Amino acid sequence: MKLPFRIEKRDSFRVVGYRIQTTNKGKEGKKMIPAQWKEFREKGQQAVLLPLMNQEPYGLFGISVYNTDQGDSRKFDHYIAVSSDQEAEGLDVYTVPAATWAVFPCTVETIGKTEAMAITKWLPKSDYKPLNAGYLTGRMKSEAPDIEYYGEGDSVEVWVAVREK
Repeated sequence: MKLPFRIEKRDSFRVVGYRIQTTNKGKEGKKMIPAQWKEFREKGQQAVLLPLMNQEPYGLFGISVYNTDQGDSRKFDHYIAVSSDQEAEGLDVYTVPAATWAVFPCTVETIGKTEAMAITKWLPKSDYKPLNAGYLTGRMKSEAPDIEYYGEGDSVEVWVAVREK
């Protein structure tokens, strides 16, 4: 299967949103992140977050930020966020670093499969290497977050930070 992609260079951008702390230990993150999205929908948190979106890239983000605990490389933060320069009480702020991204269009239903294929199939054969390591062990060494982007309509993308080999 050929995985469609594009390479995109982006300046850093600031996001505000809801953050949880989780871990790759025992696949806890794979349980907590869907629960975070469920809570986001059930509590109507998009009504708080979406009006704050005021700068590019416009859309909703799922952002996994690794190496947040120097004592345990399996721990990471996950944000549901929008790009914004506004302050918002009760929300967390993160600056996505400037990077080159391999961007993979997909659907909500195929996002997990797309992420896995990008890391295990596309990257080894591409002219790029990831800025992050440790996907298979869960012990991350990270220079940039992993991003899921939810744009207008049904537009969904997986963003993997890369550099040329």
